[in-house]
Amino acid sequence: MKYPLLFQAFKKHIDLPIETYLDLEKELEVKTLKKKEFVIQEGEVIKFLPFINKGLMVNYRFDNSGNRHVLQIRSEGSWLGDLYSFFSGNPTQFNIQTYSKTELLLISHETFDRLTEKYPIFERFFRISIQNAYVSTLNQVFNLHSLSAEERYLKLIKDVPKLVQDVPDYLIASYLNITPQSLSRIRKHL
Repeated sequence: MKYPLLFQAFKKHIDLPIETYLDLEKELEVKTLKKKEFVIQEGEVIKFLPFINKGLMVNYRFDNSGNRHVLQIRSEGSWLGDLYSFFSGNPTQFNIQTYSKTELLLISHETFDRLTEKYPIFERFFRISIQNAYVSTLNQVFNLHSLSAEERYLKLIKDVPKLVQDVPDYLIASYLNITPQSLSRIRKHL
């Protein structure tokens, strides 16, 4: 087994036989990206499901005034892509960028289709993952409305500890929906 972190990600939600996982592992494309390299940019169609084997990535988009809004920050052991673009073939509205040297394990559409047909357990995994991502998004929106900025910051550094060293403050502030000055005050207070 080359990628135990990916196997562990599957095992969190499904009872995946090792032989089935090894069949998937043979199909993976491995891509290493430098810090600040784009995985995908707004207007492109994403052609793979990216799993972060090593590294850190940020998903953001710009509003009509040109302000950047960070929607997701993910580190190793996580998936970060645009499922709508992947499954529909429509251009993404997001920018996904690395913030440290990153190794991605990529599942192409062709591989996804072949493996989910051959092993329906993978379809179950992705259904559960999409449900969890939906709940996570709802929790994130709720937290923006119910937690203080300091509580949101503490939760973020607990969930993504690598964040503080690798992601610029203005992106962290955007994710928390606060100004960089507010983030600075929170850090001084802590």
